[in-house]
Amino acid sequence: MLSIAELIDKLVIENMKIFNMREKIHSDGISDEDYVECENKMNILNENRGTILDFLNIKIDKVLSGEERNQALRNIKTYAKSKK
Repeated sequence: MLSIAELIDKLVIENMKIFNMREKIHSDGISDEDYVECENKMNILNENRGTILDFLNIKIDKVLSGEERNQALRNIKTYAKSKK
């Protein structure tokens, strides 16, 4: 399972997709066909958002109860030291 941070990252990305889709839906001059297509995509995005939230809540509960560890990446420097 993903870490809490990874699930939050996925949630933020899904929220950005929802925001962009709302912008399209409320734009001037959108055709009826495009509107319906955007609404259908919006329904899927909202469903995905709910699924991610469910996974996030489960993960948080498991970490807080001690049932599961929160995965964490090792912190390493990926840049070279500058020479003076």
